[in-house]
Amino acid sequence: MRIPSKPSSPSRTSGSTVAATVLTLASSGATAGRLSSNVSDFQPQATTSRTGNTVAVNALAPKRAQTSGLEREPSQAVAFVRDFNARLDLPPARLKEKLAQMRESPSAMFRAMPALFQADLRGPYAQEARLTDRPAPDIRVVGDAHVGNLGTFRGPDGKAVWGLNDFDQTGTASPEADLTRLATSAVLTAREAGLSSSEQAKAVEALAKNYFETLELLADGDANPGAFLDKKESSGAVKDLIGKARDTSARDLLSKYVKLDGAKGPRFLTSDTLKPLDAEKQAAVRTALASYEKTLDGTEGVAVPLKVLDLAARLDAGGSSYGLERDYVLLGAADPKAPPVLLELKELLASGVTSPPVPANGADVVKAQEELGGAVNPLTGAVNMGGRAFLAREVEPEKDKLDDAVLGKKKALRSTFEQAGVVLARAHGNTQAQAARLEDWVGGDTKGATKRLVAFAQAYADQAEADWKALKAAR
Repeated sequence: MRIPSKPSSPSRTSGSTVAATVLTLASSGATAGRLSSNVSDFQPQATTSRTGNTVAVNALAPKRAQTSGLEREPSQAVAFVRDFNARLDLPPARLKEKLAQMRESPSAMFRAMPALFQADLRGPYAQEARLTDRPAPDIRVVGDAHVGNLGTFRGPDGKAVWGLNDFDQTGTASPEADLTRLATSAVLTAREAGLSSSEQAKAVEALAKNYFETLELLADGDANPGAFLDKKESSGAVKDLIGKARDTSARDLLSKYVKLDGAKGPRFLTSDTLKPLDAEKQAAVRTALASYEKTLDGTEGVAVPLKVLDLAARLDAGGSSYGLERDYVLLGAADPKAPPVLLELKELLASGVTSPPVPANGADVVKAQEELGGAVNPLTGAVNMGGRAFLAREVEPEKDKLDDAVLGKKKALRSTFEQAGVVLARAHGNTQAQAARLEDWVGGDTKGATKRLVAFAQAYADQAEADWKALKAAR
């Protein structure tokens, strides 16, 4: 499958710099991101939490599960989840909601715990994750590549495109870190739709085939527009989703969260999931916005100086970041006749990819989106509040993703992961030189690499299902 190429578009570089400790996981001293079969940092250890307190955590030794085929005991995942969440210091109600979401399905737990997956790649599943006998080059990776982080967003030409839309867990690692996670996502999605083992394998094979073919094209000099597809390049359910996203207006989005015609002007609605901020938090957000405003140049579509119309807390958003602070800001548009612009400040977790771990860094996330994604909304930036890192970004009307009902159809599933392979290759091979390095790593053995990827994805899906059952049983 050859995807038509087009010239890349320049993107805006954020000028903000943030370094805030949010959450770190254990390190064994291994080279950052390497998939090593003799090193494990699966066990969480004492570290600094969001609140700055040191939390003592019992270490876990990797242990092969008695259950056939699993590389570790599911009980270890339950302990990992408990330790991980304890260090987030979530409000009890938010933690209860997060755990309830994770217990909904194996996919839900898998998506909520990228740190567990990446730790497994450095430990019990390190050997299985190797797709060739040659060591892969360390590159910048997405870190949390799964089907839920593929969707529509505003492209460089202002129209909706489809591709990777979440770079919060970026880090330096083998490309296998993204390939294996995305492939496992394909298998879990297929299983939950009741599709056969053969159909699961075909979805992963479609992902691999288009990933390797696209790398070859990029290495040969094809233009790389970014980690997305436009409507002309896409097909099937993805193309339909892009069309739907292009028909969604700013007012359609705002109607979900904002009363536009109130006596005091546009104001956030109050609901179970959208709450007013208290005076102290309002002051913190406004201070953060003052530093954010300095990175704007007046071409972003919002009034500068910023005109803050209202503030609110969003309580029900996120996967791995569920329950962390997420503030909504209603900003006046540069054009007084245009509808307001919805901005969010999203608290970031440290990446589970990097070993040893480093603090969350909003500026690095913005940089990753520029390097890997290739299309950055000019309102995207980074701020710091209370020693914690936040990503500032517009809540775009164009943002949407495929629902489970669509992905549950075998043709749509295979087509989606076929296109995901193109998108991921564009992210990894974001320069011709990098694409050539990756092509050299794979060599001519794409068939063998694909076979290993299918085997890993089905084996780790077994582990994810066992982990989920253990979490459901635990109290």
